[in-house]
Amino acid sequence: MGNINENIRGKKLFKEGSSGQKAVKGSDGKITVSKEIFNDLQGLTDISEVYNDDGLYQQNRFLLKQIEDLREDVEELHAFIKSAFGRDYTQASSKGPKGDTGATGPQGPKGDTGATGATGAAGAKGATGAEGNSHLSGVKSITFNSKTNQLQVVIGDSTYNFNPSK
Repeated sequence: MGNINENIRGKKLFKEGSSGQKAVKGSDGKITVSKEIFNDLQGLTDISEVYNDDGLYQQNRFLLKQIEDLREDVEELHAFIKSAFGRDYTQASSKGPKGDTGATGPQGPKGDTGATGATGAAGAKGATGAEGNSHLSGVKSITFNSKTNQLQVVIGDSTYNFNPSK
């Protein structure tokens, strides 16, 4: 594969041979002509001579019409290929844009519940508190305020703030 260029070129119908050689068709399908004929054909740049000389025109007018029809066909094919595939085959426009992402599929089934872990060991028994001590009666809460770095004790309707020592 290769890239298509911007130019339309005709395929060579002949190739250069040796001087004085007779024209012969090779295995590649091209006609090998003598060096002299090759140079003469390569030098042609203007077909107007054929149109201006009535004898040449009358003799070649059907060929001229067929060549023009072929040229138009090649031009149309060239334009079609460039439109359909682009100039660079690796960037071919015919492969089209990427489609939208499809919808998410249904959720799969819920997995099995894992086994229950083992029960932990019992903690140590706490010390027995003092009997009859009522120094905490009436305390509604004891909290630490991290914003002020203070211990807050609420007793009844009063709040007391303490700065703990470190």
